Amino acid sequence: MKWRNKRFTFMVIPDANSTVKRFQLSAVFLVVGAFLILALLVGCIAAFLLYRGNISQIDQLKQELSSSVGEYKKTIEDKNEHINELQTDLAELSGHAKEIDTRMKDIKALESQLKEMVGLETDTDKSRSSNKMSIEGTIDESDQFAMDGGTGGEELPVTDQEMNDLIEKTRDEFTSLGEWIEIMKPELELTKDAVAKQQKLIAVTPTIWPTDSRRITSTFGIRKDPFTRRATYHAGLDIGGDIGDPIYAAADGTVIEAGRSTSHGNNVMISHSNGVKTHYSHMSKILTTVGTKVSKGDIIGELGSTGRSTGPHLHYEVFVNGEHVDPQPYLKATRRSK
Repeated sequence: MKWRNKRFTFMVIPDANSTVKRFQLSAVFLVVGAFLILALLVGCIAAFLLYRGNISQIDQLKQELSSSVGEYKKTIEDKNEHINELQTDLAELSGHAKEIDTRMKDIKALESQLKEMVGLETDTDKSRSSNKMSIEGTIDESDQFAMDGGTGGEELPVTDQEMNDLIEKTRDEFTSLGEWIEIMKPELELTKDAVAKQQKLIAVTPTIWPTDSRRITSTFGIRKDPFTRRATYHAGLDIGGDIGDPIYAAADGTVIEAGRSTSHGNNVMISHSNGVKTHYSHMSKILTTVGTKVSKGDIIGELGSTGRSTGPHLHYEVFVNGEHVDPQPYLKATRRSK
């Protein structure tokens, strides 16, 4: 091609007094240069467009990063709040452990009181006592506090070590409570059985006063007979009162006698199924019959002065395995306490 061999002359005139400078360039060089300039221009445009796109992406990434940082901060705040809530819950749980410990001690005290009420001996076994104390010892008595008064003080942050100590202590407290419960369960079962047996025994034991009156006019044992004035054996207890006063069965049992005799007048005898019998004499009126099942405190008659008597009273006798015994030690409660 002929155009490749063509040459082009370029003149550079700096000013009027300077020498004119001429340059000759071939057509090929000019074409290549034009292409290079065009390529450079295209590259610049592409780089600009790419930069502008990257700027947009960078802005978008910045927004996403800012949003992520905000979410991360919110997550951290939520976790910190949750940790604070867990720490508060742990503190409350520790308080509950102390309350449960106090209630367990109250239950133990109630068990002892229940045993005392029914006449059972309380637990004095030193080995069991020391075992119980070793379990109770994991909960400091000084930690007990009342929640019904005022509280206050400076609010200080909880350290990790303090929280770990509280966690360990609370774990030990609940472990100890679990062990104590396991010890108390069979003890309470034994106490329940013993109380049930004792209640049955008490029900058939004449432990209440047979009258509302507490005025003893003649005690059990040797005395001067009110009629002959000689020393005689008094097999019962005389309780003074008014005619018509109610007479109560001193314990659960079955009426085996209900009638009248010369010496005892109107009288009732009750068998209490444990070798114990009670006898009520000088009634003005009998209000029961032979074979009747009576409960402790039931009215079986009215006080009077029938038979060998100098005035209104109840002659009250207690038999144990067929032998007369002093009724006075049995008089421990009122009818309402049966």
